[in-house]
Amino acid sequence: MRVSTSQFYKVNGEQMSASQSKVAELQAKLGSGKQMVRPSEDPGKANLISSLEGAKKRQETYTKNVDAAETRLTAESAVLDSMTTIMQRVTQLTVQSASDTLGASDRDVIATEIEALRDELLNLTNTQDLTGAYIFSGNKTSSPAFVEDSNGTVLYNGDYGRMEINVSDVRSIAINTLGPDLFSAADFKALDDLVVDLRNANGAGVRTKLANVNSINDRLINSYGSMAGRLAAIESQRSVIDETTLRIDELLIREDDLDYAEAVTELSQESVALQALQASFVKVAQLSLFNFLR
Repeated sequence: MRVSTSQFYKVNGEQMSASQSKVAELQAKLGSGKQMVRPSEDPGKANLISSLEGAKKRQETYTKNVDAAETRLTAESAVLDSMTTIMQRVTQLTVQSASDTLGASDRDVIATEIEALRDELLNLTNTQDLTGAYIFSGNKTSSPAFVEDSNGTVLYNGDYGRMEINVSDVRSIAINTLGPDLFSAADFKALDDLVVDLRNANGAGVRTKLANVNSINDRLINSYGSMAGRLAAIESQRSVIDETTLRIDELLIREDDLDYAEAVTELSQESVALQALQASFVKVAQLSLFNFLR
């Protein structure tokens, strides 16, 4: 069966065009490092890759949330450490001054120190972070957690909102400690009354206030434990996020990243085949022209 010259050129042209397209596609894949240069090559795989990339971006967001939460809780930890140390000193002074063998002048010195420690506790409850937000005021972060009026009465000034952050697609963690978790208005009044009893050399009154001091200590210990638990949960979730990100990366490598060694081999084979096709086309075309001229 004879093939016409026009049909010969058409068939060979289509073959060379297909081969050139294949070579160009492989070169594009090597340039991008991806298995696909167009989603239309495999819509199902393209959708899977898009979902994996979206999941990876969410893990990046969760990592930032965990970092922010850890910074916040570390700041709280430092403040609670300072509060605990102060209250340990208040307890020591209260026990010391509860004895009736202590003179009035000694109790007055202790009263002055406890008064200063009480003021420092109030200052600590109004700690601000690097952005200026009050960390113990709930969601009212622009307002001090506790305020003292002209009569010396201390009141909680924040709200009771818990600040929650998303740490996974299905989990959120409350990260903040509220002012009332640490102190109440009654606690500050008890410390003020303790100072009054000391200055009045009221040993019985001082001994009564020891129960209040112990109650404050217990609340701080409980708050510290709760904060430490949240910090541990954050660190545990960080490990989960890291592991999830690793699995996503492995899936993306399998589904999206190009096998360079395989692609280079295929490109070499396609290039050789294209060169052979081109050489064959030229040779046959010249022969056809020679026969035509004869």
